Amino acid sequence: MNPLLKRSLKIIMGNRLSATGFFIILVFVVIAIAYTIFGNHIVPYNPLKINLGDVNAPPSYSHLFGTDQLGRDIFSRVIAAIPIDIGLSIFIVLVSAILGLFLGTIAGYFRGIFEEIIMRLTDLFFAFPPLVMSLAIAATLGHSLINAAFSVIFVWWPPYVRLVRSSTLQVSSSDFITMYKVLNTKFSKILFKGILPNIMTTLLVYATMDVGTAMLTLSTLGFLNIGIPVYQPELGIMSSVLTTNLYLDPLEGLIPAVFLFVMVMGFSLMGEGMAEVIDPNIRSHLFSRRRRLEEMKKAAENRAKATN
Repeated sequence: MNPLLKRSLKIIMGNRLSATGFFIILVFVVIAIAYTIFGNHIVPYNPLKINLGDVNAPPSYSHLFGTDQLGRDIFSRVIAAIPIDIGLSIFIVLVSAILGLFLGTIAGYFRGIFEEIIMRLTDLFFAFPPLVMSLAIAATLGHSLINAAFSVIFVWWPPYVRLVRSSTLQVSSSDFITMYKVLNTKFSKILFKGILPNIMTTLLVYATMDVGTAMLTLSTLGFLNIGIPVYQPELGIMSSVLTTNLYLDPLEGLIPAVFLFVMVMGFSLMGEGMAEVIDPNIRSHLFSRRRRLEEMKKAAENRAKATN
């Protein structure tokens, strides 16, 4: 096994939160990959096919989760929605992280006029609520998955710039970076051998937790029927029927909402677990707490032996 992959798995499995989140994400990623490759062959019904003769059917052997208001199989639509929600959310975070990495590194390393321009632009975006701006952009661009993803990316990159800039400032003040500068080392070498290896861990932890937030934002667009096409199998759109059909057929909206909740929880648990394992301050606190628990357990065992 690749040493980097082995080390990454060790970090993830070294904490219950990250391990739980990892297995949750793994299940949904496998489903997403399988549906992307095999399409409707792995689901019992076409998720887009309307069947007015089987509207709002209850869960049964034929329809595991029942059918919706148009007779479409809810189980098939949920499976078809998973790759869309996960894929677009990861794409949003990936593009935002790359933009943040590029701009934040320039601002944190070169400082001066570059930092002023980049950070003032970032502050300008922070002045507007991200969700409101994303809704406005999605409504302007029209219904399309690409448009919906772009509307979220447009407001999603500023936190990454601040995070990368802060981390770059800390690394740039280190002695080994100063030594690189004294030796007139090329910026590309300083970037790839000095800066990036020391900030990627923090960026990765933040991005992992941020996938869940991006997924919620994207689903909010679908819930409000903005940006994402109405016919598209997407968990936010499918959950929106709760506003009109909650008492008549609650499962139609609750089932996709539960799937969305579990996926978001998986990314959040994995990110928080990785932060606990990687962050030295949190890690030392966890180890000291673990030692205290072990000491308390031994003391309780000794008291029990003394009593007997």
